[in-house]
Amino acid sequence: MGSSRKHLEVVIVGGSLSGLMCGVALKHAGHTVTIIEKADDDRQSHMAGVCLGLDAQRFLARHDRFTEVFSHRSLRIQALKKDGTIQPFVNARREITSWDTYYFRLRALFDGYTSSFYPSPAPPIDTDGAVAYKSRHEVTDIRVTDEDDGSKVALAVLDHKTQDVSKMKADLVIGADGPDSIVRAKYLPDTRRQYVGYIAWRGTVPESEVSDATREVFKRSATVYMMHRHHCVTYTIPGKNGSLKPGERYINFLWYTNHTPDELDEIMIDGVDGHRHHNIVPSGRVREDIWKERIEEAKRIPLGAPFLDVITKIKQPFIQVITDFYSPRASFEDGKVLLIGDALSLFRPHTAFSGTQAAFHSLMVEDLIAGKMSLEKWEDKVLRFSYLHWLQSVWYGDFYQYQMAYALTSAFQFWTYCGIDKIKSWWTGEEALLRGVSLLVEEYDSP
Repeated sequence: MGSSRKHLEVVIVGGSLSGLMCGVALKHAGHTVTIIEKADDDRQSHMAGVCLGLDAQRFLARHDRFTEVFSHRSLRIQALKKDGTIQPFVNARREITSWDTYYFRLRALFDGYTSSFYPSPAPPIDTDGAVAYKSRHEVTDIRVTDEDDGSKVALAVLDHKTQDVSKMKADLVIGADGPDSIVRAKYLPDTRRQYVGYIAWRGTVPESEVSDATREVFKRSATVYMMHRHHCVTYTIPGKNGSLKPGERYINFLWYTNHTPDELDEIMIDGVDGHRHHNIVPSGRVREDIWKERIEEAKRIPLGAPFLDVITKIKQPFIQVITDFYSPRASFEDGKVLLIGDALSLFRPHTAFSGTQAAFHSLMVEDLIAGKMSLEKWEDKVLRFSYLHWLQSVWYGDFYQYQMAYALTSAFQFWTYCGIDKIKSWWTGEEALLRGVSLLVEEYDSP
């Protein structure tokens, strides 16, 4: 890919957060961008939370054209102990939003899509590139042909509405199509998501439906409840249509429990049509008997009172199988095809860094196309960033879910690689790639 080109025809495969962030950045740089997404425009997200880490904040500072706040500010990470007391882990500011709120904000920025979250599109600028978001379309083939002197990438695109297959050409194709990426499958067929031995029971509850005491515990914190080889986490996210009003926000609940593959064959059975899901049982599809058993187990343990208050009020639970992987390459076809986001590397959710990775990759693609770095340097940085934070997520997961020996081993691997990255960053005079918690601290009881 020639980074000296002033204008590129870009196709992004995948229209979730990473694809949209990259699309917004390249649109603002004046390029023509088409996003191909096989899901509908209004997508079911289960109201998952998204932490806006350092790179997400840098992305928003550069590219967000809305001014209203769309995240809940958490001021510390804390543990609820079995005796009901609170043990703060770290006082540090984190901005947390919901997948829905972020998705519709990015859609409004990218193609002006209007929704109940953002009824008006973001104001355009004359230098913006032309864009298109093709929902219910799927890329079925990618190849560089002898046509156009091999300078173009040809794509076959299936329209799920008509079943017609059309052809597209692009100067650059970006694979942002998530953990089951068709782009990665073509170039790295042996790099697949792997089950790590545990799942998350998930759901949300409006703040108004829990007790005052529960709201007080969770109001400004991400809170952990630790047990022997399983744990729960709660944090606050925007409510319906992105509302941040107290009482209208949602409490997001996760309970990580270990299960064998044979046990998954029972847990992952659809409650409506009986088929076996692979990675997620969507809300409305979890079997009633399976969820009832989970509630009974929560009462038997019992979970801490605030956590029990939340889980017993979840009306639409869903189940997520925890998987991970990392890729050894990010660039193909002489830089005409790139991988970013969860298509490149999938973190375990404990570090809440998936959105931050997507933002980092998008900013790096923007700099690559602008000629601010070579392809080799770009690939080195995105791979180091992803591998480093993948190792961190493995360490966190092993600490919460397995024996201490596993956690010590994964901690050693993470900190060793962290040291290598710090030395390399120091040697090149660049910022170290490890992203920690925010250094910004506010008084916990500040308004």
